[in-house]
Order: sequence, then C-alpha cells, then structure tokens
Amino acid sequence: MSLAAVLFVSCGAPKFQASYTEDKPLYKAVNELVKHPDNTKAQNDLKELYALSVERHEQAVAVYRTSTDEKRWDKMLSELNALQQMYTSAQSVPALLKLVQPNNYLQPLQDIREEAAGYFYNKGNNLLAANNREQNLQANEAFRKANYYVNGYKDAKELIAESYERSVVNVVVNRIEDDNLFFNTWGNTGFRYRPEDYQESLVRELGGRNANIVPARFYTDRDADRENIDADWTVDVRWRNIDANASVPYQFTRNVSRSIEVGKDTTGKPVYKTVYATLRITRRTFTVNGALDYRVSDIVNNKSVDQGLLTQNLSWDDSYATYTGDSRALDNNDWLLVRNRNSNFGPSKEEILNTLMKRIYPDLRLRLERATG
Repeated sequence: MSLAAVLFVSCGAPKFQASYTEDKPLYKAVNELVKHPDNTKAQNDLKELYALSVERHEQAVAVYRTSTDEKRWDKMLSELNALQQMYTSAQSVPALLKLVQPNNYLQPLQDIREEAAGYFYNKGNNLLAANNREQNLQANEAFRKANYYVNGYKDAKELIAESYERSVVNVVVNRIEDDNLFFNTWGNTGFRYRPEDYQESLVRELGGRNANIVPARFYTDRDADRENIDADWTVDVRWRNIDANASVPYQFTRNVSRSIEVGKDTTGKPVYKTVYATLRITRRTFTVNGALDYRVSDIVNNKSVDQGLLTQNLSWDDSYATYTGDSRALDNNDWLLVRNRNSNFGPSKEEILNTLMKRIYPDLRLRLERATG
C-alpha cells in the first residue's frame, strides 16, 4: 500500500483507483470529473474529499513520527506516497487543478528516507562497536536498511561487507561417529557406508569456504588440520542409539502344484503329470530405530549454540521356507525362500546406516544452516 492510487488507461480516458480504502470516495469523484468535467456534484465533492484525505494522511504521518517503532519510517513513507500520488493525479486532471491546490511531497519523502537511513546507519555503528557475532549480524541488517532507504548512503555498502565479514565464523564439522552400536553378528559389513561422504556433503551444501549461504566457513576436521584452520565453532554428529528388534516368527503353509512333462505317448505327444508340494514358511519383521545426536558448539566462548536429537526408523520382512513333497512343484520364487533358510538376505549394517542417514540428512542440514545463520 505504498501508493494511494493506480492510474489505468483504457479507451482513451485515464481512470484512477485507490489503494487506501479511505481514499476510494475521492478517486471515485476524480474519475467522475475526468468523464464529466462540468459535473457540479463531483466538483463540490472533490473540494471536500481532497482536503479530508490530505488531512488524514498528514495526521497519520505526525502520529507515526512520535512512535519508537522502527517500522514508523515505512508507515510514514506509505502515507507520504499516498499524498504524492494525489498530487500526481491532480496534475493529470486539469479540471481538478481548478478546484484544489495540491502540494508536492517529493521533498518530505526524501527527508524521511534520509532520516531512516541515518537512524539505521547510527544503529549499525553502535552494534558494530560491541564486536561480537550476534551484534555484527544485527549491524549488517541495520546497514542494509540504511542503504535500502537511501542507496549509497555514506559508506553503508562498505560497512555491510565489513559487518558480514566480522560475523563469519570458522565451523569445523567433525566425522560422523557410530561407535559400533550394532551388535557384531548383524548381517554383512562392507564399505558402501562412508560417514565421510555425509560429512563432506554437509560442508559443501552449507557453503564450504564461500560463506555465501550463511555467515560461516565450513571445513571438515581433516581440511582444518591440513590447512591449520582454527575452529570458532564445531559440529559433532553421533549415532546415539541404533536399536534393532525382530518380531516373533510367524509360520504358515502354502500348497503349490505344477504340471510337468513326464514323457511321451506312443504317438510322440508329451504326457503331463501334476506334482504337489507344501511350503512351510517362516516370516519375521525387523525394525531398526536410529537416533542421531548433533551439537553445535562455540568453542571460543565455551557455550552451546544448538543441539538436538533426530530419529528415523526402517522396517523390512525376512522369510525362509522348508518344503515337503515333490521338489518339481516349486517355482523360482519358492526356491529363493528355501535357499534363504541358512542365509541372511536382510539389509547389511551399511545399508541400514545409509538409509537412516539419507532420511535424517535433510533435517540435519537445515538445522545446521539455521544454527549458523
């Protein structure tokens, strides 16, 4: 609502539309005067309505000026923009200029912008003097506002860069630990779960050394050691719990049959026989619950920045079978169940960790971004 009216041009005649609800009667009368310059009622209405609108907006500016709310500058600018648009509208309608003497508010608008820029510029410098990260970030926001109200205000642009750089911290993301929480007999182990991959992905996606996503430069512990980077903050991620549970085995039988060729008759045609078998199937459901602990620490000031516990779970079924009867009745899927009796075809430790981490990772990344932002 920064403008009091929007000018539409269609079919030759301009049409004014109010953005402030209170100004709608005024612009209705203006539009009527545009269409009928000699309309006496519109002329009389405009004299009164224009004066009332000017008074209302100027009083609002006066009230906002006494406020301590930092949004007062925007509110004053909105009211002054409304008054300036009234002035512009009057200049566009000769019949209206005969009825009112509109004021130009360009200078008051510029004055308010200068006041706002000066206020936030001084606020930024005061915050910058505290020389700690929180105040540096607030100073950066203040300098940005100063430059928003008046582009190029004093050295605001240089101070935007300086305050941001002062707020940048070196964050070392340590290796993700699991402490061998799985029991030793769990499935197969391998090399496809690499916690270093997730560690490096966090560093990369959080902006690495560019500090262009949040005011922080991120390093793995290996990179920090190699480059002699002193950490301001550290990120520690550790699997706190990985609990695996199996349900009570559930057993059931399934009868199967197949028609198989057993020979040929005297004419050479195949002879078929139906063979039967019974599968005794044992099924178990496995569930793994994982809890990942993360901590962001300010080691310079010896305080916690953020911490949390992220949880996820993974479930799957595992089945095996024995059979009685004719083995020829079994199809390929049946044989897979039979051969699974002495094997473990469930996911390996690495597959479980990968799946849990992939599910938790987006939330972990977001929380670290917020904590360091």
